[in-house]
Amino acid sequence: MILQSHNSWSYLRPEKWWLRPFRFMARCQKASIYHQYYDYGVRSFDLRIRFDKKGRIVIAHGFFQFDINYMTLMKHLEFMNDNGCIVRVLHEARNKKQYTEESVERFKDFCQAMEVRFPNIKFYCGRNLYNWEFDYKYEYEPTEEAVYSSVQDPKIIDDWFPWLFAKLNNKKTLKKGTDKDILAIDFVNIR
Repeated sequence: MILQSHNSWSYLRPEKWWLRPFRFMARCQKASIYHQYYDYGVRSFDLRIRFDKKGRIVIAHGFFQFDINYMTLMKHLEFMNDNGCIVRVLHEARNKKQYTEESVERFKDFCQAMEVRFPNIKFYCGRNLYNWEFDYKYEYEPTEEAVYSSVQDPKIIDDWFPWLFAKLNNKKTLKKGTDKDILAIDFVNIR
């Protein structure tokens, strides 16, 4: 079983100042990429991208875009490439305004370029969050189990407070493990 951090880059500060007070709703990790790897044993990361009005790549989770530049993202991916990590890539387009032909083409181009640039990373998924279709098809297709607040039923207040779900569930989830290739959780630092 390989541990994956759900929404791996959500430890970053929201880009828009007016969303910062609501950060608790989109934050699924507290530890940096390096701390997730070195301190908590994460070997699979969850990258969610979309494109802004100028066509630039942004890391996002719902309404939230995170404060990170392209060069820093590339440094993170270089680190993952050097260490043979796994990266799940999702097109964080959730509505018709975000999910356009142009955004799909940009997503495909990004996925293809990353596979060439980082050959030691096992990329997978390539789906969008608008209709859960594949926008890009990777060869690697691991099985995964997601044990985090936004996929559990019934959806209760924990969906608004991912850290609370992690606090209540991570210890038993990690102890139980999974028969899947990858186990994805919120707040890998909560054990």
